Formats: sequence, structure tokens, C-alpha cells
Amino acid sequence: MRHRLGVVERFEYLRRRGLSAAEAAAVLGVSRATVHRWRRRLAERGLRGLRPGSRRPRRLRRKGWDRHLVEAVERLHASFPAWGKEELVVLLRTQGFAVSASTVGRILAWLRQRGRIPAAPLAGGGGRRRGRPWRRRWARRSRTRLRGKAPGDVVQLDTLELRLLPGVTVYQFTAWDAASRWSVAQVYHRPTSRCAAWFLEHLRAQCPFPIRALQVDGGSEFAGRFEAACEAAGIPLYVLPPRSPKLNGGVERTQGSWRYEFYACYPLPTTLAELRPLVQWWQHVYNHLRPHQALQGLTPAEYLRQHTQHPAPRVVVSPMY
Repeated sequence: MRHRLGVVERFEYLRRRGLSAAEAAAVLGVSRATVHRWRRRLAERGLRGLRPGSRRPRRLRRKGWDRHLVEAVERLHASFPAWGKEELVVLLRTQGFAVSASTVGRILAWLRQRGRIPAAPLAGGGGRRRGRPWRRRWARRSRTRLRGKAPGDVVQLDTLELRLLPGVTVYQFTAWDAASRWSVAQVYHRPTSRCAAWFLEHLRAQCPFPIRALQVDGGSEFAGRFEAACEAAGIPLYVLPPRSPKLNGGVERTQGSWRYEFYACYPLPTTLAELRPLVQWWQHVYNHLRPHQALQGLTPAEYLRQHTQHPAPRVVVSPMY
């Protein structure tokens, strides 16, 4: 009320100074119609006329549906509780109801307000889970995308589940260097921290450059013995926050290349003893033969030879078959 009274008083002062009604209202930051309405209320009812009133519309929209339509929506929602108005309106029209999706949405909201239907169920029990307290000894939480300027600055790791046959599943540990796109992989029976620690030794032996940092997701295979191995080697370990695979997008994309360019294209054995040599063969193909658009058509080995002091050894890759 004081604010509106002050606006009216300043408006009249500006009018006496020679400003037009539109100019005075623009100076005060309100519309001319609003100022005139406040002046009229002040003259008719005094200071009480400037009290904010109800903004409820004079005419409320009446419900445009009948009892049969409401019962049909309630019955369909009971059968399909996760469906919304766009899905239910199709079924209602097949039952002879001439109704729009917005009307179905209003009926659903009306039913929820009265407790006749529950809210749509959420997978996993619904609600937001609170994060567990950070209890890692060596690993550090990474909140942003780590960018490596030189080979080995940031190496991303991830696991890939592969079902070679019904009942035959292997797990591939994959590493990807953010600067050179160099990739290293190996397959194991299970994704455990022991296997991850073995893969770390394999990774350090297969990389032609020193590893200065590792970036992993929150999988249990990258804790325990793997974390202890990183600490023993003095390699910083960064763990991504939950539900953020995009921060590990380089190794995710590389695993897509492994899946669609190797596992989906060649007849492969189902034992680790026979599969591991072929995985190493494709690793050589990926690093020494496959051109990368991110490297302007170079292979990771050619990039290392041209841009770094840690060139990869020249390897002659023979066809698989």
C-alpha cells in the first residue's frame, strides 16, 4: 500500500512538472492504466483502496467432461499407471469419446488432487537418493571434464560387457588417451578390482608414453586393489560423479568402435585364451591403421611420431583372415 501510494504521489508530481501521463508512467516503471486505476481507488476508498485484492477470475472455467469420461480415464489409468494424457487419449477415442489430450490432462490432475489416483510410479522406488559420503583413500572426485594437452595427461578407463554367446559373457577393460586417442584393451572373465589392477599393468606396458592421470567412473572394479595399485604407482585417480557418462565420453565412444567394428564384424572364439590375441590384433589396427577424424586423418601412432617425443613403434599390421 505504501509503495502504491508513493507511485501515485510521484506520478502527480511529475505531471505538475509538465510531463505527460505516458512519460511519467515510463519514468516510474509502471503502466499508465495501472497508475490511473490506483488513483481512482485512492479517491473512492482512501488508502484501503490501494490494498492488493484477490486476482481470482470473475468467471471460472467449468468442467467440460461428464461422469462417464472421468470413470473411463480413471479405469485406464489403473491399467496403465505410467501413461500420460497423450497415450490415454488414443484409447479413449477408440472407445467413442471425442476428447482432446489437454482435457485428459486436466482430468488426471483433478483426480490426483482428490486422491483418486496416485502419482506415476518411478523406477527404483522414486525419490532422490542422498549421495554416500566420500571414503576413498587415493581417488579424488572429478566434477568437470579433465582435458589432457599431452599424451598421458588424462587416460580414461571403462569396462564393456560382451555376450559372445548365450551364457558366455566376457568383460573388456578399455583405456583411451585424450590427447593422442591411443587405445589399449584386454578381456577378462569378471569386472573385479583384481582384474582392473592387472589391466593397469598391461596398460602401462602397452602405452608408449607415461601415464600421469587416470579418469574412471564410480564402478566397484575401479576401487579396492585397483586404487591401491594406482597409489603404489603414484598415478592420480579421478572418479566421475554419479550419472555423468558424458564426462567419460572419449572411452565410451571408443568402446562403441570396438563393439561395432570388431566384435560385430568378425567370427570370434569364446575362450579368453583364443580371444585375447585377436583383441591385441585389433588394438594394433586401431592405433596404427585406423584413421581418426579428430586427428585430421592420422592414426594415433602417426600423431605420436609427428607431435610428441614419445613416438609409437612402427608395427606392420597383417589382416586377420
